[in-house]
Amino acid sequence: MKIAIPLFKKRVSPHFGSSSRILLLETKGTEICQETIWDLGGEGPIEIARRLVALGVEKLICGGIPSHYKDWLIRKGITVVDNQRGVAREIVRQLLRD
Repeated sequence: MKIAIPLFKKRVSPHFGSSSRILLLETKGTEICQETIWDLGGEGPIEIARRLVALGVEKLICGGIPSHYKDWLIRKGITVVDNQRGVAREIVRQLLRD
């Protein structure tokens, strides 16, 4: 599974679209197989969402996200796990265990 998490330092960014850095993870079962940090520069939220779709991301873990972006991503087949707070890798590990 491909997972994307907008970052603020090592933590989940409090708001989708406000961070220029995305942690991209590939998982197999409960294991993280690969990870990359992607620097988007000054792209806005819709451009970020489009790039996530183009990359084949299956799950987005984020803080707050406007409902129109969330709905758009869901229609494109991405599961959105919003209202998350904390260190990004710890949240992913917890979600993989559940």
